[in-house]
Amino acid sequence: MTGRKRWCGNAEAADFIQVLVRERDPEEGESRSAGLINLLLEKKRGEFPEGLTGHPIDKIGYHGFLTWDLTFDGVRIPKDNIIDEAKAAREDSGEEGEAAKQAGFAEAQKFLNTARVHTAARAVGLARAALEDSILYLQEREQFGHPIGDFQALRFAVAEMAAQIEQARSFYRQVAHLIDLGLPVAKEASMVKLEATEMSVRVTNQAMQLHGGNGYTTERQVERHWRDARLTTIFEGTSEIQKRIISDRLLPRSPLS
Repeated sequence: MTGRKRWCGNAEAADFIQVLVRERDPEEGESRSAGLINLLLEKKRGEFPEGLTGHPIDKIGYHGFLTWDLTFDGVRIPKDNIIDEAKAAREDSGEEGEAAKQAGFAEAQKFLNTARVHTAARAVGLARAALEDSILYLQEREQFGHPIGDFQALRFAVAEMAAQIEQARSFYRQVAHLIDLGLPVAKEASMVKLEATEMSVRVTNQAMQLHGGNGYTTERQVERHWRDARLTTIFEGTSEIQKRIISDRLLPRSPLS
């Protein structure tokens, strides 16, 4: 395998790296996903195998783990490390139709659905942390002899934040349940990823506002929640990609488009 993989979390510390690669170009009339396969690169923890090099990406948030920019130069992976048992079985039996040709991408899509629900859960967690910090701050900070939490406008802001968080929390738990049942959830996973992450940006931004100038310092955790929430709208597919997935399933394109 030769190529580059940017944005790979915990790459050096991990026991394996999963990567979607192109085995061949699509033939005329095939989907662009034809020729993609999912590979599992097994490795020693804390090391890179021969042919694989990389460096950590300097991020503005998500400092709890290293994210890597990887370069693969002739890295050898055993043929048996293709992550799609169904495709392997069809190849052994000589049955290699269109579904089998696109199995690598379909298998990756399953992981993406789960990852998008994970991202939604992270986003809800960030928003809840920002809300909890805001509630404490509104009780602690005084103005004109009263905690600022006594002011009606700020109380209403907290109420709206809490309602949005609970809506997103219920939604991601519902989609996670559908995944556990083995049901197709590409549309729902994109919906919850879109809604939960955009909610998290709104809520953490509001939390910064409630903290006033103190929110724009590293003395308070709210600035971290704000930075980290922004990333959730980008990775595992940006909000725009989620809208594309949702709209394509609700309103299929005509053959001429």
